[in-house]
Parts: sequence; structure tokens; C-alpha cells
Amino acid sequence: MKEKSEFVKGVVRERWKTPVMHNDQLWLLYTLQVTTKIHFFFQLNDKIKEIHVMTIGNGTPYRVTDESLGYHCIGRYFRTKKPFISKIKKCSSWKLWNTSFILDMETGNALSGYAKKRDKNYFEYLISSEDEYIEFITPIPPEWELRKNIKIEKLINEYLKKSL
Repeated sequence: MKEKSEFVKGVVRERWKTPVMHNDQLWLLYTLQVTTKIHFFFQLNDKIKEIHVMTIGNGTPYRVTDESLGYHCIGRYFRTKKPFISKIKKCSSWKLWNTSFILDMETGNALSGYAKKRDKNYFEYLISSEDEYIEFITPIPPEWELRKNIKIEKLINEYLKKSL
């Protein structure tokens, strides 16, 4: 269900169903950019030996913002005038419309294929981890893979070898 931001006019948000959607602690371990893909390695907490790998295409505009800097520019999309209700499950993955990131990318109508009229269907994906905000815009949803009982070094080497 889409919700309007209470503090930023025009911004709309919607929960995005992902394997890391609900969590107590989500950590971005590594980002690996290879020839055709960008891989993000997430861990839900340091006790569970599971790594979620999200993959997007290499031509996808993305940015990773530190939590302390992103709190003011990205966190404002989620501030509410109502008090926080602890019964509502925390969500760390979202779809957002009309954000500053989309508007920056849309300059010159790049997202709309240089059409004169802006395509308002474009949205950004956002993942909020413990220390970073990861934003990206892609018409193709990212791929997710769950890997269990593997060390991050070995997993990164696997992804590097696949790209060669």
C-alpha cells in the first residue's frame, strides 16, 4: 500500500517485499562491482551465518549513503507526525517515487528515454541497513540469492570468478 510522505511533498513510499524486508539488524558487508553486475552482500545479524546477495545490472544508477549523512536527506521521507508504534514491524526495503535521487537522474529526461514528458512511473528502490542507505533505480527488479554457512571471502571469490 502506497503512503505519502508527511514531510516531503510529492514523495510516495511503499514497502518492498524482499528477503531482508523485516529484521532487527541488517548489515551491508560488501559491495562488489564487476563488468556486468553489481552485487551487494547483506547479513541480517552477526549470529546468523546467512548472507543475502542482491544483484543489479552494472548500468544501474545507485548510491550508498552513510547513515549519519542519509538521516537528514533520506530519513525525512519516513518521518511522521504521529508517535512511533512499536507493534508495526520495522521495514528496511522500500520503493519510493518523486525523490531527489530520481529527480537528479531524470535531469535531461535520461530515465524517460529522452522523452519530453517525464515518466512518473519510475521509482527508486531503497534498502536501509544499520550503517547505510542503498538507493538504486532500475526497470528490472534485482535478483536475490541466499547463501548459508559460507565465509564472505569465499563468496566474494565465487562472484569474482563468475564474472571472468
